[in-house]
Amino acid sequence: MHFSRQQGLSLFSVLLLMIVLGGAIMVGMKVTPVYTEYAEVRHAITSLSTQSNVGEASVRRDFNQRASVAGITSIKGENLTVVTGSNFVFVRAVYQREVPLFSNVSLLFKFDTQAGQPPQ
Repeated sequence: MHFSRQQGLSLFSVLLLMIVLGGAIMVGMKVTPVYTEYAEVRHAITSLSTQSNVGEASVRRDFNQRASVAGITSIKGENLTVVTGSNFVFVRAVYQREVPLFSNVSLLFKFDTQAGQPPQ
């Protein structure tokens, strides 16, 4: 009788692979909304920085309106750095967001984005 050696993954290997892939998928599902929100913040401040002859309060109010429509919850208009002049608007958003993974383990994301002409 001739026996051939079996090939493939053992049950333990399959379970370990499933745990690793499940963890990667879980992290991906938690991280994706954070970066989606960051893209919305960037889009909002970029469009606000193209305005001219507007006041600081107007920029903050417009950001809050855009944030409520886009579902931005990590930063408010009051937390923006806004510098306006006669023909320029500079907006900077610095914020962080903590995403819990499980138990006492979480991820901290720090964002710093700006748009418009920086003040001289």
